[in-house]
Amino acid sequence: MEKQIDVVLPYLVDSNNGTYFVEYRCFYIKTNRLERFRVYKGFAKLCPEQVAGHAKKIISHLTDKLKSGWRPWDGNNVIYRDEVEYHNVVSITGRTRKDKNQIRRYFSEFLTYKKSDVSLKSYETYQSKIRRFELWLESNGYGELLLSQLTNEIITKYFIYLIQKRKLDSVTVKNYRILISSMFAYFLKTKLIKENPVHDIPRASKLVDNAARPITDRDMKKYLEYVALHDKQMLVASLFQFFLLLRPGQELRLMKVQDIDLHRKAAYVADNNAKMRKRVVTIPLALEELILNANLLAFDANFYIFGKFGEPGPVTIGKNHFNRKFRIYRDILKLSEKYSFYSLKHTGAGILMESGATLAELMAQLGHTSFESTIHYVRRHFGEKSQKVVNLRPEFLKGII
Repeated sequence: MEKQIDVVLPYLVDSNNGTYFVEYRCFYIKTNRLERFRVYKGFAKLCPEQVAGHAKKIISHLTDKLKSGWRPWDGNNVIYRDEVEYHNVVSITGRTRKDKNQIRRYFSEFLTYKKSDVSLKSYETYQSKIRRFELWLESNGYGELLLSQLTNEIITKYFIYLIQKRKLDSVTVKNYRILISSMFAYFLKTKLIKENPVHDIPRASKLVDNAARPITDRDMKKYLEYVALHDKQMLVASLFQFFLLLRPGQELRLMKVQDIDLHRKAAYVADNNAKMRKRVVTIPLALEELILNANLLAFDANFYIFGKFGEPGPVTIGKNHFNRKFRIYRDILKLSEKYSFYSLKHTGAGILMESGATLAELMAQLGHTSFESTIHYVRRHFGEKSQKVVNLRPEFLKGII
C-alpha cells in the first residue's frame, strides 16, 4: 500500500555550534515533498539550562496547531475536525477548510458511512486516499466547486498527477480508481450527482510487487535462533504468525488467552478482530508445546497474549510493534529487505502446502472465503511449481555438474 508521511512533528535541534532551534516538516502537495521549517526565535539569548523549557513551549504550541490542521502556508481559514483527515506513521492531522467547502463536507459524509461498513484497516485506507484527493483538489483551485462540478476531466487530471508526478505503480493507481469511483457511486445513489465522473481513467504502466517474500529455511533458522536468545515475546509472536497464518495488525495482536483451546487444538479469531467473520484455526502440536512452555494459559483469560510489557496483559502492543521489531532484527542479521513480519505467514503457508495439505485445509487456515482467493495467494507468493521442471537434468550435463 502506498504511504506518505504528512507531518513530522516539532523537535529540538542542537546544531553543535551553540545554535538551537525547533524543526518540523510538512508535506506540501505543490512540491510533492516534505518541506522543512525552523523556529529560531528566543533561543539566542538563553543559557543552555533554559533551552529545554523554551523549546517545550514552542513544540507544544506547534504540535497543537499541526494536529488541528494548520500548515505554515495556510491563511486564517476556519479550522475544524472531520473524517477527511490523514492517519500516517507520524501523527493524525486534520485540515483547514472554509465553511462553504461542499466537497469536503460530502467526502466526510461518505467516510462516516464507510466507517461502520468496513474494517478499521480498510477505513484508514479510504480515509488516507480520499484526504489526498481532497488536498489535491484544494491545491489546484477546485476546492470551492460544487460536488456536481467535479467532471471527468478534473478526475482524469488527478490520475495523471498520480501517474506522472507521484509515479505510482499500476496496482496502487487501480486501487485509487476503485476507491474514488465507489465514493462517487455513493453520491450517485444518494442523488447528490447525476453521473459518476470516474470513467475512462488512464492506466499506469509501472508494475511493482511489494509483497513480502517467504523466508528461506536457512534464514528462518538464523532469525528464530536470534530472537529465542534475545526476545522471548518476539519468538512467541513469530511462531504464532508462522503456524496460525494470522493477520498481524489485527488478529495476532488482539488475540487473548481465552482464544486458545488446547483441548480442541483450536485458536479462535473473534468477530471484531477478523477481516470478514469469526473463524477457527488449528493449533499444531509444535505450537501447543510452545504455549505450554511459555505458560501462557496461566494468565488471566481476558489478557491479551501479546501484552505491552513482554507478557500477557490487559493492554496489547501497538499495531506496528512487531513489524518494527522484525525490521530491526532482520537488519542486524543482514537478511533480505524483501522480508517483513508478514513473511512469517507466507513461510508457514508454503511449508503447510509442501507438507501435503489440501487446498481446502490451506484455505481454512488462511481464513480465505473462496478457493479463488487461495489459488491467487498461492500463485502470487509461490508461483506454479512443476516437478518435471524441478527434476529436469539433460544427459549432456553428466560429468559437468
